[in-house]
Amino acid sequence: MSELARYRRWMTVSVMYILMICFLTAAFAPRLETIALGLALGVSISLINAFYLGYKVRKMSDDAAEGNLKRVNLGFLTRAALAVLGIYISMRFPQYFNTYAVAGGLAIAQFSLLIIGIIMSRKAE
Repeated sequence: MSELARYRRWMTVSVMYILMICFLTAAFAPRLETIALGLALGVSISLINAFYLGYKVRKMSDDAAEGNLKRVNLGFLTRAALAVLGIYISMRFPQYFNTYAVAGGLAIAQFSLLIIGIIMSRKAE
């Protein structure tokens, strides 16, 4: 298993645990429902963005290994549009999603990947 696939697997598992906690909180704590669902929406978009960035990086590295020197972007506009869409959904349906929770959840996958990278680098030593 490549190192990138291992990071992706760990990130997926950790984000799924976070989503599970968000949905359980929404189910059992009605006062926190909008915050939990907003966080779940933000975390879901964050996971999609992380997968998309990983796909683009893998594609770019494969092209570089084959000798293709064409200009490649990393899909910033697509990832930014997904984030704006999440914020728009939370502002359109404030009875279901907390906008601040969505905005906070947009960075969860990246921070979990950072923490996973630190942990795995410590294990390698």
